[in-house]
Amino acid sequence: TLGFLQPMGNTNLMTGILAPFQPQLPLEELVLEVNQLYHAVEARDYDQRHPEVREQLPPLWQEMIDQAHLNRQPEQWRILDFGCGTGFEAEQLIRNLPQGSIGQLICYDASPEMLAQCRANIAPLCPTARFTSNLRAIPTEQPFNLLVTNSLLHHLPDPLATIHGLSSLLDQEAFWLAGHEPSSRFYRNQECQKLYNLFLQERQWRKFLSPERYLQRLRQAFGLESNPANRAAKEAFRKGLFKQKPSALAIGRLVDFHVAHSLEEATSGRGFDIELMQTDFAADWQLVWLKTYSFMGAFYEGSLPKHWQQSCYNLGQRFPKDGANFCTIWRRVAQTA
Repeated sequence: TLGFLQPMGNTNLMTGILAPFQPQLPLEELVLEVNQLYHAVEARDYDQRHPEVREQLPPLWQEMIDQAHLNRQPEQWRILDFGCGTGFEAEQLIRNLPQGSIGQLICYDASPEMLAQCRANIAPLCPTARFTSNLRAIPTEQPFNLLVTNSLLHHLPDPLATIHGLSSLLDQEAFWLAGHEPSSRFYRNQECQKLYNLFLQERQWRKFLSPERYLQRLRQAFGLESNPANRAAKEAFRKGLFKQKPSALAIGRLVDFHVAHSLEEATSGRGFDIELMQTDFAADWQLVWLKTYSFMGAFYEGSLPKHWQQSCYNLGQRFPKDGANFCTIWRRVAQTA
């Protein structure tokens, strides 16, 4: 098996998408550079652009935190929030862990702009929290016993190597809460796709009746809502990352490097398969909890008409591993000498 990333298929797909724009860096470097440019723009209104995070994920994070605390109850949690974004998962920990149980909270993000938003959101809730965009500035005096990530892995060119690279910062019994990642299994499940296509057919004519579609374009035209993909495309071209200005679509595929949008993309290697992830992470991590959701792809189930919500629930009961997104809890595997 090629493992959960299936890198060659995804590389071939991206090479074809990017070829017209003549990229000037190797693909892995390009993913990192474009993510930096994109999130520098998106940081200012990330929370407004992703309301589903605040609506959908808090109950899932509460369940994950409860599960972790049931499995291990240290005197204090030493937490590394890796890829902290605007601070969503840090806030969930602060609000849901027992009072006084957080001994250390370090928030790291490669994007200084995202980190600034995290500091503004989290510092008032946890004055002892520390924030850094420098990996070498993460303290190493005591190993962390809790690693948290949310909506992070799919932005990384090599998630397996990145998480493995954190091993020296973690204690031998650390837990890892990994929230909101994309699954390729949704697109490979024929029953899920059959219902999803019916939904898209209905939505195709309904969207023309919705004023929100036009209001969004107006907001972007007048600068009231950022368009990170367009801005990042212009900046990437200006910096010489491409010889031709890339399309917003190409930028989006680089930013969401492991997010599948179709069966073709899923079979090419985009998106994660939890069963393959278990195999690939087996040397370092053991899966102890899984929940999948989003049985209408990128469309937030809570915003759908009741009959579609019921359909999503039914799919979830029948195919508990095959939602388009998932949250997981992992326990570190004890290393033998």
